[in-house]
Amino acid sequence: MKVVTASRFDSKDSWSKPDPSIIRSERPAPPEMTRDEFDIVFGPWSDWLRDAAEVKGAPVDFVALNLLSSASAIVGNARWAVPWEGWKEPPIIWGMLIGDPSSGKSPALDAILDPIKAIDNELSAEYKTARKVWNEKDELAKLVLAQWKIDAKAAIKEGNEQPAKPSGADAGAPPIRGRIRITDTTTEKAADLIRDSWRGLLLSRDELSGWLGSMDRYSGGGDRPFWLEAYGGRSFTVDRKNSPEPIIVDHLSIAILGGTQPDKLDSLLLHSDDDGLLARFLTVFPAPMPLKRPTVTLGTEKAQQALERLRKLEPITDDKGERRPYFLHFQEPAQQALQEFRQQCRDWEGEVSGLMKSHIGKLPGLAVRVATVLALLDCAIMNGEPVNSISAAHLGRACHYVGEHMRRHAHRAYGAASMPAEVKAASRIAEIIQSEGLRQISTREIQRRGLVGLQSAKEIAPAFAVLQGASWIDTIAQSGPGRPAKIFAVNPHLENMR
Repeated sequence: MKVVTASRFDSKDSWSKPDPSIIRSERPAPPEMTRDEFDIVFGPWSDWLRDAAEVKGAPVDFVALNLLSSASAIVGNARWAVPWEGWKEPPIIWGMLIGDPSSGKSPALDAILDPIKAIDNELSAEYKTARKVWNEKDELAKLVLAQWKIDAKAAIKEGNEQPAKPSGADAGAPPIRGRIRITDTTTEKAADLIRDSWRGLLLSRDELSGWLGSMDRYSGGGDRPFWLEAYGGRSFTVDRKNSPEPIIVDHLSIAILGGTQPDKLDSLLLHSDDDGLLARFLTVFPAPMPLKRPTVTLGTEKAQQALERLRKLEPITDDKGERRPYFLHFQEPAQQALQEFRQQCRDWEGEVSGLMKSHIGKLPGLAVRVATVLALLDCAIMNGEPVNSISAAHLGRACHYVGEHMRRHAHRAYGAASMPAEVKAASRIAEIIQSEGLRQISTREIQRRGLVGLQSAKEIAPAFAVLQGASWIDTIAQSGPGRPAKIFAVNPHLENMR
C-alpha cells in the first residue's frame, strides 16, 4: 500500500505565490498610429474614417480594417496585383476585430456595411427588373418552342424537311443576382454564389471565433481547405451531395470580416492547430474608446458612391471569351521596395515562433493586397484616372500599415499562440486546475481527459515542470511498493485567484 505525504502542503505558509501569467499572460499595450501616419496610410479616406469612428463610438482602427476588407471583396476578381512575373495576388483581405462586447466592433462594422447593404439592395432591384423581363421572354420562347415542335412533328409525318429551330425558342440564360455580402453559408452554397457572380464575396460575421472553432464539426474536415483556397483566389471544385455535376469555380475569392472577444480568441488559439488559416487574418486589437457624444455627422453617400465605382470595375475578356482579372503590375521602384520589405519580414521571423511566425510570413503578400486596395480606393473616392499599375508610394503606405502597425496588433492578439509547446500545455492544465478547484492532480488524471497534446506522460511531464516552476503545483512524496504515480499538490493560494 502506497503512502501519500501531503501534510507540508496543508498550510499556505509553505507555498510561494503562484505566477498568474501562466493562465493570464500580460498583453502588449495596443499600438496606435499618429494622426500624420494615419493620414499618409489612408490618404483621401482619412477624414471620413475618423468621422465614422466618432459617430459609431468605435476605434478608428476597426473602421479602417473594415473598409479595406469590404473594398477587397467588392473589387474581387476584377483586379489582381502582379508584383513581378510569376507572382499574382488577389486583393482579398481577411479582417478580425478583437475587443470586449462594448468595444464598438458591431457599430464599426455597420459604418461600412450600411453603404454595402444599400448597394446590395440596388443590385437586388436590378435583378428583379431583369428577371421580370427574362420571365416574359421565356414565356414567349416556350410558345415559340411548342409551335416549332408541332411544325417539326407535322413535317416529319408528311415526309417534308424539318423546319429549323427558331432563335426565339430560347430565352437564353436567366439573369444572375449581383451580390456583395453573405453572413452565413455552407461551402457548397458559397461556391455556387461565387461561380455565378464570378467577381468575389464578403463573408461578414459578428463572431468569428465560434465559426472558426466549429468549422469542421459538420463537414467531415472539408471546410478548412475550402476557406484556405478562398483566400488565394485559385480554381476550386466542390462536389455536391445531390448532383453528379460538381461546382467549378474559376477564382474562389472570398473576403472575411468579423469580430471576436479576447477570451474567446485565447481559447481558440490554445486549442487549434496552426494550418495557416488564422495567420492569414489582419487583426486589430485597439484600446477601447472613451464614451462621448459625437460632434460630427456621417454622410454615407460619399462612401457608397466610391464603393459603387469599385463595383463597376470590369475584368478582362480573353481571346476565348473567358473572363480573367485585369492585372495591375508593380512599377520598378515598387518592386524594389517590396523586396526590401520581404527581407525585413525574414528578420522579424527570426524573433518569433508559432502563429506569429506564420503571420509574419504572410506579411509581404498582405502588403501587396493592401497596396492594391489602397490604390483603387484612392481612385474611387476621388473619381480619378483608372489605376493601371501599383506605385512605390502605395506599397510604402501598405508596408507601414501591415508591417509597423498591424504586426504589433497581431502580436497583442496572438501572443498566447507564440508560447512554447510546454507553456501552452501548462496553461491548459492550469485552466483545469482553476476552473475545477482541484487540490491534487496527476499524470493519469490528465491522460484520462484525452486532451490533444496531453495524452502521454512524455507530453505531460514538461507541462508539470512549468507549473512547478510557476509555483502552481509541487510533487507529493509517496512511499510503498511498485513504481509511484506522479501526484502533485495544488498551491492553496490559487483559491484567491478564482
